[in-house]
Amino acid sequence: MLREASRSLRKIQLTWLGVGAWVGAILGACEVAGAADHTIDMFQASFLPQSAEIELGQSVEWVWRKGSHTVTSGLPNGAAGTPNEPGALFDQVVDEAHPSFTFTFGELREGGFPFFCKQHPEQIGFIQIATGEVSFRVAVVDNVFNPEEVVIFEGDTVRWEHEPMEDVHTVTSGRSSSAGDSPGELFDEELSDALPVFAYQFLSAGDYAYFCRPHEHMGMKGLVHVQEKFVRGDATGEGVVDISDAVAILGALFLGTTPRCCEDALDANDDGIINIGDPIFALQFLFLGGGRIPAPFPLPGGDRTEDSLSCCHGDV
Repeated sequence: MLREASRSLRKIQLTWLGVGAWVGAILGACEVAGAADHTIDMFQASFLPQSAEIELGQSVEWVWRKGSHTVTSGLPNGAAGTPNEPGALFDQVVDEAHPSFTFTFGELREGGFPFFCKQHPEQIGFIQIATGEVSFRVAVVDNVFNPEEVVIFEGDTVRWEHEPMEDVHTVTSGRSSSAGDSPGELFDEELSDALPVFAYQFLSAGDYAYFCRPHEHMGMKGLVHVQEKFVRGDATGEGVVDISDAVAILGALFLGTTPRCCEDALDANDDGIINIGDPIFALQFLFLGGGRIPAPFPLPGGDRTEDSLSCCHGDV
């Protein structure tokens, strides 16, 4: 009787092992055929979203919603042999019969990857590969820069995108076209339906004013605030976190000292507030095996969490 029970138990175990293997195979197949990392919907006269920032090696899927389109890499008037050459990377129909197209971006490219629809060449989008820095979009529409001011960190990129059927604009560095304001010293680029995207990477901290030459008289201006990169918890600005940083944070809290022009660096636990919790967190990390200091750490970078703290940026 005991032997029969043992045999029955063994059969049940083998059955469940078989079911488990079958379920595992299904899950594995689902994982292989899983959804793309990012999706762009294609409507009659627009992409949604128009642009996307992705990690290297991630995929983007363009999904048909309405109309008849192509997803074509480059720009409509891109020169042959350049990164903007139409169709150099991909050129696929997306319509009711071909409802999606997926592409994996496995290389970095300065300036990113524009794409457009051949049947509606005014429909232009942009794929940016994240490199640790961040790309910020400024829409150029209705004779304004939207938003007029952006706050970024050293190494971040601002990408100006000309909306279809807008006037011709420029993105010109400087406060005005007066010679004393050095207009165009850093950049002076036209934006139009033919040249709809301009991207610029800001490598140094400072405040960078810019304007549109044709619409300067209408007040079409913008400002980019570029903050210093920092290491979180590095209150002294030495590039590392040690006991002197905890002492510096305590000094800022209780003695009114200013160890460095970067509130973000003093916020060791990244809770958006500088208080006694920050030196305690740093000391626990250093000597008691406490939680890891949040990014940017241990390498310099920008604070990507939403709070009111900031780092230095001087006038340029």
